[in-house]
Amino acid sequence: MGDLSMLHFIYNQLMRVLLPLMLIRLKSKSRKQPEYGIRWDERLGKKQILVPAGGILFHVASLGEAISATPIIQQIMQHNPTTPITVTSTTPTGSEQIKKVFAEQVTHCYLPFDLPIIQRRFINQIQPNVLVLMETELWPNLIFHAKRIGCKVMVINARMSKKSASGYKKLAKLTQQMMQRIDLVAAQFDSDAARFIQLGCKAEHVKVVGNVKFDTRLTDQMLHQINEFKQTWNQARPVWLAASTHKNEEELVLSAHKKLLSHHANLLLILLPRHPDRFDQVFELSSEQFITELKTDSQGKISEQTQVLVGDTLGEMAVYISLADIVFMGGSLVNSGGHNPFEAACQQKAILSGPHTFNFEKSYQVLEDHQACTRVNNAVELSTRIDELLNQRNKMSSMSINALECQHKYQGATAQTVKLINNQLEIAIKTTKRGQVFTNHKANAYN
Repeated sequence: MGDLSMLHFIYNQLMRVLLPLMLIRLKSKSRKQPEYGIRWDERLGKKQILVPAGGILFHVASLGEAISATPIIQQIMQHNPTTPITVTSTTPTGSEQIKKVFAEQVTHCYLPFDLPIIQRRFINQIQPNVLVLMETELWPNLIFHAKRIGCKVMVINARMSKKSASGYKKLAKLTQQMMQRIDLVAAQFDSDAARFIQLGCKAEHVKVVGNVKFDTRLTDQMLHQINEFKQTWNQARPVWLAASTHKNEEELVLSAHKKLLSHHANLLLILLPRHPDRFDQVFELSSEQFITELKTDSQGKISEQTQVLVGDTLGEMAVYISLADIVFMGGSLVNSGGHNPFEAACQQKAILSGPHTFNFEKSYQVLEDHQACTRVNNAVELSTRIDELLNQRNKMSSMSINALECQHKYQGATAQTVKLINNQLEIAIKTTKRGQVFTNHKANAYN
């Protein structure tokens, strides 16, 4: 591995200086989301994690990555039923998703801050054979200490936008050293693979396998949720959904809805903010202009006079999508990079998006090429496109069918990714001798 670079040394010193500020930020966030104010022992690497050595450590960051990683983890567990699985996240929403799906089947904790002494203690406790990082979750000390104990390091569903690559290039030496420690990058597209190689990954360690989000599907639990909700859904009118919206974006969505109501008086907008701490704020914003309900239960009955329904949980995203004729994917009219469009495509919905989709650029491009998604640049264009689709049902239907067909065409990344993880696990077991014999375990950091 070589000695640490001077930039890595500087990075470590900077992380030490920033630690108090990171704790203050968590405390500040906890005022709106109390979950940020607890379990700090995990973030500081002080939590004793009882898990057998030689397993797989997945890091999924937040909710989106947790959802994408779920089928991969489930298939890995099926192939390796006695291999210990540990999953880390950085946000409460990611944590809740893992807890909801896996309960005690996996060990879960928050990822510790990326300081050397903290990551050393964390990795020494878990002793994984394989570290699996989702998308662009690249932490120098986590990777360094994983490699120090002979762990295989993978980046799956790996993406690297031009913007991210430009940032990494400013720390070229540190980035190159980190990239050279990665054993395998399973990239989404050719462009992602090329950028990882440019930043220092060995070309033979980078493979293009596609985007696992193309494999997005409705689970049995989601189907049950949808069927249960629809039994009490009492609306027979057109519905459009603004999904995963961000700060300063709701104003644009509501402006578009106001214009739409002048032509479609019974149109319902379902507005689902991305971040739970903003639900009440968005409800108040909408209530200033529209008859608004805040959805606080799993029942589908709402008033016929309701013009805007604000969802208060991301856990019911599939339900809200199922109710909509048209889905606008948020985080795209503001510079937030967009969100996964295949949550809508898998339910055969016409999809709209703003111009800022750099986190999913190729995915949106593929959908556009298949005439399954339309871009809009502002509130006026958003209302115009929705009006067109509501007035031209054949066009809406065509977009919906194209969305599902496009998704089916590009599926298969999950199966390839699972195979690559299994291969790395086999190699690691032979080289580290950890995990040759496992016993069943149900360790859980929630207790």
